[in-house]
Amino acid sequence: MLEFTREGLLNLTKELVRIRSVSHTPGENEAAAFIFARLSEETYFQEHPECLRLIPVEKGGLERVAVLAFVEAEPSVARTVLLNGHFDVVDTDVCGDLADLAFDADAYTARVGQRDIPEDARKDLESGNWLFGRGVMDMKAGVALYMAYVACMSRQREKLGVNLLFLAVPDEEGNSVGMRGSLTGLCGFVREKRLDLVAALSGEPAFWTSKTTGESRARRVLFTGTTGKIMPMFFCVGREAHVGYAFDGVNAAALAARTVCLMDCCPDLIDGTGQDTLTPPVCLKLKDLRDVYSVTLPERAAAYFNVLTVSRTPRDVLEICRNVARRALDETLAGIQEAGRRFQALSGRADSPAPAWDSSVLTVQELMARLSEEAGGKKNAEAIVRECIDSLPETMDEREKGLAAVDHLVSRLNIKGPAVIVGFLPPYYPQRINRRATEKERRLRAVMEGVFADLEKNVGEVTLVECFSGIMDLSYMGFQGAPEELKALADNMPGWGSVFSLSMDDLLSLDVPIASVGPSGKDAHKDTERLELAYSLDVAPRVLERVIRELGE
Repeated sequence: MLEFTREGLLNLTKELVRIRSVSHTPGENEAAAFIFARLSEETYFQEHPECLRLIPVEKGGLERVAVLAFVEAEPSVARTVLLNGHFDVVDTDVCGDLADLAFDADAYTARVGQRDIPEDARKDLESGNWLFGRGVMDMKAGVALYMAYVACMSRQREKLGVNLLFLAVPDEEGNSVGMRGSLTGLCGFVREKRLDLVAALSGEPAFWTSKTTGESRARRVLFTGTTGKIMPMFFCVGREAHVGYAFDGVNAAALAARTVCLMDCCPDLIDGTGQDTLTPPVCLKLKDLRDVYSVTLPERAAAYFNVLTVSRTPRDVLEICRNVARRALDETLAGIQEAGRRFQALSGRADSPAPAWDSSVLTVQELMARLSEEAGGKKNAEAIVRECIDSLPETMDEREKGLAAVDHLVSRLNIKGPAVIVGFLPPYYPQRINRRATEKERRLRAVMEGVFADLEKNVGEVTLVECFSGIMDLSYMGFQGAPEELKALADNMPGWGSVFSLSMDDLLSLDVPIASVGPSGKDAHKDTERLELAYSLDVAPRVLERVIRELGE
């Protein structure tokens, strides 16, 4: 039986940490099986087996599953709070010779001081108030908190003013296959039970930070919103030529490099205001698309970027990126023309003028329209892309699959450069911001402001922000925009539905405000990852109880 006590939460956290549920390994399903089995021991779920389910989140691969558990308030109500967490963790390579020990929190805490760790981590270790280990704070403690609370309240449903819907998923640390794959099952369950989701809470830890703008000291950070993330892709097509006759062609690598210069830290794509201003776009990859040495100008190259959002939709980002692509083409070709003139002046040769190339910017959607016309319809065009993607190695990176699909389209359609194809690559996370536009949003924000005020008074070293600056699964609690603004994503992501899947209907059916209500810790993903025991085991449970109580009033 799961106990919602200090000792019970600590022991359950350590049990979860022992499961080596590293992302993209069979350990993820071991964690799902453990969570399901422990909740199955509760009388409520034995009497209501339909309220505890394993939800498949992917076809093929590891066939990973999520765990859904539902506790109905008594008397019955429609109002429901979602409690969400992930049970996958990053690997332990950074832990060096203690890599295996990192899954045993007690043993790792006893040994981590033998490593060369930062001074603040050593002080925390010596205080006795911190537990070290992989996943101990990101986020096995949060999963334990929600598991134990759900079990506890299943025995006293008369105290609930809202239903509890617990969803534990795999693969948050990778591409959020768990949350995306759970959406259809989650939304189907909500419709089946006729539930009204009034809030979604994340068990992600309150990360300690000293970098919050305007703060003079380190604080735990709570949030009522999260950023979006989108990955614009620029596929550059040049013109081949021997390097000895460079002005006869266009170097796709140079075109891609110009694109990176314009996109990287592009001020037009900085989103947010004040303390919630997000970091600018950053290039995550730049490469040409040939594997062998050659003295021919590179004909194809590609780059893609990390872009964070709090207000912009995929359609907004696409339009900005089209303008960047146009500018990159114009500046690259102007540079070639100028270099050609200088070469002629220096060499006295008149046989190497740079041609006045016609150039084009196309979207993936426009490429697909051309393919549809050639192939005799949209379905045939989509089948051609699927066949290309299916021919690629299953283990191939999702972004590389998307680029390979565009490469195939460019060849099939005989697209001649200079040109830039603009589109998107996985993953995609919608922003979820509390805009105080609905009664649900206003209610949750008011509850969290009350919690913050009391924590600041009684616990200290805590702050409440509008927007979590990282990426998280609760982004998928709805889309804050018009359907056609989201459609721009699907229309311009090569391999949509196969390389990257997201149920548009389910996403558009949700509009759920979010907040963080979990434990506290530091140094996620590092060898000094650690859980703050006093806050996590004594304060966080009371905060969770209060938030649920007030949402039910």
